[in-house]
Amino acid sequence: MPVLNKTRSDNLDEGGLPPDYWCETGGLLLRAKVWNEDRQGLPIVFLNGIGTSLEIAAPLAEQFSGRRFIAIEMPGSGLTANTSIPLPPALLARFAVEAASQLGAYQFDLIGLSIGGALAQQIAWQYRDRVARLVLAGTCSGYTMLPHDWMADRLMWTMNPLAVVMNDLISDLIGPHLNTLIQPTPASVASQFASFAGWTSLAFLPMVKSPTLVLAGSRDRIIPPSNAAQLSAFLPNADHRILPDAAHLFPFSEPERTARHIMRFYEKTPHAAMAD
Repeated sequence: MPVLNKTRSDNLDEGGLPPDYWCETGGLLLRAKVWNEDRQGLPIVFLNGIGTSLEIAAPLAEQFSGRRFIAIEMPGSGLTANTSIPLPPALLARFAVEAASQLGAYQFDLIGLSIGGALAQQIAWQYRDRVARLVLAGTCSGYTMLPHDWMADRLMWTMNPLAVVMNDLISDLIGPHLNTLIQPTPASVASQFASFAGWTSLAFLPMVKSPTLVLAGSRDRIIPPSNAAQLSAFLPNADHRILPDAAHLFPFSEPERTARHIMRFYEKTPHAAMAD
């Protein structure tokens, strides 16, 4: 596959964050950040949740000081422009993998949060030769997800996730790195939801061979933790863990605890050499 153009911003971000990379793919410019850029070996590729910019990933990325950690922003998030129409998951997967290739990640460990976890499932199936190990955090199988119970307030949490995410940002993520977050527009959030309308991963999850760790927060008000058990039941090589007293954004509110689970998973499942 040809490597597309890559440009790098020369301006350092606030808070000591890595500078931006801009990857051109399919006529789009996707923003990316790379932590520990000089590290060799298999990199980690991270896909963010809906409506949040790459800056929020800093606490988790900093836990992996020995690994190259690449975070890629999808259309409508952060500084990455929204598209005129919602893009299907298969096309988003292609763009994400092409951007990772431009950043030197031809094969990688993949981590996805929330809707980024849905995209990570699509990538792990669509590009099975690229993903060594898969971590799914606070995510679900799409429209086949297990809902909260039928209490009205809990259904409203699932139907209005942006409001819950913003509340969790305020209550769980108080910290200086939040000063650099880029707020989404309602149109961009709606477009991201529309991309996965009618999408489900249950039909192809049994074909995903990558060793997988599924993580969920016990007090996730957007995606019930029971969805971790559903995903691990359909994945042939998966295990799941429920983090007590953790909310939807636990990779950022509790990065140390999240990273410990992921590192133990990596230690238990060393990746085999993969064919180019």
